[in-house]
Amino acid sequence: MLSGLTFHRATRSQWSTMSSTLHRSNPRARRHGAVLQPSARRDLERAGWRTTLEFRENHVRGLDGRLLRVEPVWIAEAEWFDGEIAVATAEGSTADEAWARLQADVEASKVRVLRRVRIAANP
Repeated sequence: MLSGLTFHRATRSQWSTMSSTLHRSNPRARRHGAVLQPSARRDLERAGWRTTLEFRENHVRGLDGRLLRVEPVWIAEAEWFDGEIAVATAEGSTADEAWARLQADVEASKVRVLRRVRIAANP
């Protein structure tokens, strides 16, 4: 005796309709949804750069210690490894501004290159 199972009876015509809709190809192009990242970041990553984005707030206070304003700071970083490590960093008041500045710095070759890199092997 089987318990917890439900069986549904269907006619042959219902099964053929169902199987044909499951295997039918979609005539329109597939969409993956909205693009969330800025184009500057995508361009850097497609070119082989590894990217990160950080956020911090600078609290500006008066002489009496009162909080006057909060300034948002977005820090975009990119790194490239090709035997040497190249690193570029840029800041902006918005994430898009930081990415645009970073992309401009990379295109202008304003990067730090670290020539001495040791890769340690696990013992």
